[in-house]
Parts: sequence; structure tokens; C-alpha cells
Amino acid sequence: MRIAGLLLLACGAAAGAGAAGKPAVYVVGNLDKLSPGDEGVLVLEEGKAVFRSGKTLLPIPYADMRNTELGTKVVPPSDVPLYKVWRLPRRIVDRPMHQMLTVEFVDKDGNDQTMTLELEEAAAVETLAALEIKTGKRRRATNGDGWWGDSLWKTNQNHNTVSPETLRNPPAQ
Repeated sequence: MRIAGLLLLACGAAAGAGAAGKPAVYVVGNLDKLSPGDEGVLVLEEGKAVFRSGKTLLPIPYADMRNTELGTKVVPPSDVPLYKVWRLPRRIVDRPMHQMLTVEFVDKDGNDQTMTLELEEAAAVETLAALEIKTGKRRRATNGDGWWGDSLWKTNQNHNTVSPETLRNPPAQ
């Protein structure tokens, strides 16, 4: 019975880990449900992006998104107090850069809505790319696409995007 309970708990944790999102802070926008400074998580699901903050759940279908763009970069304030001298290097060295991500969309009533979130820089860039792919503004790179390094670094191992005649190799038989 204990083993079955542990397996059930592990499966639930694994399923919940797949839905994990990026931590974000709502900075500015014209949303009624959120106020500036609300912390939450931005999750990209199958048909929609969901911002969860406390008890507030804001789903935004990808079809309703009009524009997504990156904004300014900021350095968040350090939480290390000045009197802890042994931790002062953390005020300078271990501070990740944050970046704003603005999402413009139409709500279910047809009103234009804007939401600006503050995420870590890498998470903001990754989220923007994923949103642009899901909304159709950017297409996912495939193996057959040309790459600027094809003319420089083609080898026998990665010749699948260039014809064998270009490489001066006979085709495989």
C-alpha cells in the first residue's frame, strides 16, 4: 500500500512538473484582475498562455494575441542587506538581468488588453520565441533550412541539407 501511494505521489509530481512555467511579475497593463507588483507564473499550455497569480487565473488564447514584444532590461534590487558584509559580493555578482515582456491581446468581450510582465532575461527571450511560434509569427526551424555555416562546416556527418555534388562526394548507395 505504501509503495502504491509513493508511486501515485511520484506520478502526480511528474505530471505537475510538466506544467511548470516561468516566474513573472505583473508590472503594468490595463487588466482589472491584477495590480502592479503581483507575482505569479506564466505557463504556455496547448491552446493558451496562462498567468497565475495567487487566486487569479488569466488565460489568454493564442488566437487572441495581437502583439508580443520584449521591452527594457532591468536589474532587480538585491535582497542582501548591507550590514551582512560577507554576502556583499552577491549584490554585484549573482544578480540576473530581468526583461519586460509585453503581450497585447483581445479579451472575450472584444476589448484591447495589455499586460507587461517582468521575467528573467533568458526566460523572456525563450517565452517570446515560443509565443511567436504558437501565434504563427515565427516558424520553427527545420533540418532542411539553410544555415549560414553550411558553406564552412559541412562534413560527411551533417551533409543532409546539401546535395552530395556540392560536397564533391558521390551519393550513398
